[in-house]
Amino acid sequence: MDVEGTPDRSTRAGHRSRLRARFRAVGDAGLAEHELLELLLTYAIPRRDTKGLAKALLSHFRSLAGVLEADAETLENVPGVGPAAATLIALIRPLSAHLLLGKKPDRAILKSSEAAVTFFRVRLKGLKNEEIHGAFVDAKNRLIAAECLQKGVADQSSVYVRHIIERALAHKASGFLLAHNHPSGDPAPSAHDRDLTLAVKAAAGAVGIRFLDHLIIGDNAHYSFRGGGDI
Repeated sequence: MDVEGTPDRSTRAGHRSRLRARFRAVGDAGLAEHELLELLLTYAIPRRDTKGLAKALLSHFRSLAGVLEADAETLENVPGVGPAAATLIALIRPLSAHLLLGKKPDRAILKSSEAAVTFFRVRLKGLKNEEIHGAFVDAKNRLIAAECLQKGVADQSSVYVRHIIERALAHKASGFLLAHNHPSGDPAPSAHDRDLTLAVKAAAGAVGIRFLDHLIIGDNAHYSFRGGGDI
């Protein structure tokens, strides 16, 4: 032992090598959830055993998905998680979003409602605060740009609605989608959500821009205003 209660360096290195070998041989099916997280953490914490920390994170966030959905600041609240480990874990969400975009930036990933839900779920699921995101597309529904439009609950003022339209015009978009999360996990729309959607629909129609859908992302379900007949 090099520190009381922890394996020495040679034992630790051997364990990490075996984890890497198992992952390279059979992928994630060959490792338990805590082992996958443990292996990830080794790249941010090279000189300390990470098994206990991986289990602590899973216990704190209740699942591996919960860990990967957490932001860096929240992760650092867990004892033993420093800036390097928090940043590494927090990178998973944006990297996954880029994976969905594919190799070509103009790939038509928003050609169906299912594709749009998948696209936004990566960005919004599990966030502790509400955010509203927009995706701006060309005439063939190929993605031009995606951005966060609002953090926190948006009001229904003409200023906010105008901001959405201004962003669509700035991107020279033919159409756009909105999506926001419900931190409660329940995607059922509120009266506030419906009023905002109708206000945006009217503003988009006035300038000839297609308002394709407004999605609410919950934990394991979503709501589509177009699918619900609201748009």
